[in-house]
Amino acid sequence: MRLCSNRSTRSWTRSALEVKPYVMGVRIELLWLRVSWCLRAFVVSAMIAKPIQGLAPILLLFLSGCGVADRVRNLLSPVDDGSVAVRVGQKKFSKADLQRFFDTRLSDFRDPAYADKVKSNLLDAFIDEKLLLHQAERFKINPDPQMLKSMMDRISESNVNRQDVGRDPELERSLAESLQVQRYIYNFLFKDVSVSEKECEDFYKEHLAEYIRNDEVHLREILVDDLNQAQKILAALKAGQNKNFSELARLYSKAPGAVDGGGLGSFQRGDLPEVFEKAVFHLAPATTSKIVRTQYGFHIFLVEERILAHQQHFYEVRDQIHEKLRLERERGILKAELQSLMNQIPVEIHRDKLDFNYLGTRVSTRGGNTP
Repeated sequence: MRLCSNRSTRSWTRSALEVKPYVMGVRIELLWLRVSWCLRAFVVSAMIAKPIQGLAPILLLFLSGCGVADRVRNLLSPVDDGSVAVRVGQKKFSKADLQRFFDTRLSDFRDPAYADKVKSNLLDAFIDEKLLLHQAERFKINPDPQMLKSMMDRISESNVNRQDVGRDPELERSLAESLQVQRYIYNFLFKDVSVSEKECEDFYKEHLAEYIRNDEVHLREILVDDLNQAQKILAALKAGQNKNFSELARLYSKAPGAVDGGGLGSFQRGDLPEVFEKAVFHLAPATTSKIVRTQYGFHIFLVEERILAHQQHFYEVRDQIHEKLRLERERGILKAELQSLMNQIPVEIHRDKLDFNYLGTRVSTRGGNTP
């Protein structure tokens, strides 16, 4: 398994990315995967985030006003006649209820071609939340009043410049219900989840191949437009034994990292375009590459450090393994709980009351139907 290093602090150059266009290309398949995950993650994966206080920014992102409803109104625009669109247990929900849920959880996705998938995922998330809310109410779990007040205050502050400012009771109720579900998950479902040191060690031993770190180089770059200038810079570097690379990068490079002396960060095999990998991965530390020509100019790289591929030690990946095993168990528990609730609580989806073709599977085996 290739583990990418230091991506958050890496100063990718525009040239490095665009030499490999498909890395930057916005492909619809990848866009859909991201949208689908975000929509479904609100109730499933976001509920697994810890601790519960850490979920506040996520909930604020989804539930704050911020004009979200205005941006998606053309995509999700049912006309509500007050009739029941969904029933979960004894609770009935109209298209207007679904619309509010959709509006507060959908951001910038607008493509009508994927409306059925988007809305189906949202409806599944809506039903999942209502099933879990049923259990939260059964155990008489209430939201933390201080957290609810704090989050509503922050939402009000974020909407200070909007004309429709005011305490939205529907928004507050929705937020309160989400917090109720969170408390139920942590106080009941996940309270006994644990992962032992031995379990982490056993997993590590059984998956050694997943914890091999690839060759890695730490790079600096100089990028110029003219071959003659690049050749002069390369000659100056050799004369200075490459000790003046940062200075020359600041003076001559047009790459974004020039202000940092040409610093690019650390890369493993597979991170860079092939033309760059061939130029740098055979180099020893403190040596420069040959001039590499691309459509963006002429590149010279300095390898500051090189780390050979190696098996990572258990202590290096222990926390990563612990988190992986914990999340797997929590997801399994949540999945089993939802399946159990589906078998206990009738769920009805009235397709004729929806304004989209429902593609999901949230229909109870006990009394549920999809008229």
